[in-house]
Amino acid sequence: MLCENCGTKLQDNPDINPKLGENSKTPIFVSKNSHHSMKSTPRDSERKYVTILFSDLSVYTSMSEKLDPEEVKEIMGLIFSKITEIIKGFDGHIEKFIGDAVMAAFGIPKAHEDDPIRAIKAALKMHTAVIELNPKYENIIGTPLSLHTGINTGLVVTGKDDVHKGTLGLTGDTINLSSRLEGLANANEIIVGPDTYRQSMGYFDFETLGPVKVKGK
Repeated sequence: MLCENCGTKLQDNPDINPKLGENSKTPIFVSKNSHHSMKSTPRDSERKYVTILFSDLSVYTSMSEKLDPEEVKEIMGLIFSKITEIIKGFDGHIEKFIGDAVMAAFGIPKAHEDDPIRAIKAALKMHTAVIELNPKYENIIGTPLSLHTGINTGLVVTGKDDVHKGTLGLTGDTINLSSRLEGLANANEIIVGPDTYRQSMGYFDFETLGPVKVKGK
């Protein structure tokens, strides 16, 4: 006999027990390890139009040189906690933390018409949240805490994702350019790409950066 749900051969599996329904004589087979049927399977890759945010702590190297590793870990834990709360508050997805930087996507897995605006609002709020930590930490570190951020909008390709791992496996030039823009930004600056700008005009005050060279562009 096979389980109707998972196809397991019941008589050879000691972890599966028959139970009778209250009003039925038909056996209902319940696996002790039934959680396996709840696991999501990786989804195939897809093309998605999203807004990617890269944000980095501007004084991480200086902080690491002056503070004990435990103190650095405490400060970074607090910053990442605030960043996580803010990004999720704008329905963004945190793809990964890389050292002292965060990569987030807006528009996946849930898309909104205003994802570029959400990304910029999240960045502004993140910058403010880090600046607000300075009264507590600036004297200890010897320099003010600040973020610098790059935001870019365009097509990406998702990998075979697993929601239990929390990653979407995003790839594409949109991500590369977002990272390059973050590298160009100075402390407390947010630099956005052309598509992000076009979809956010009228919502924020922008300044023209002018032509710049980045790796591969």
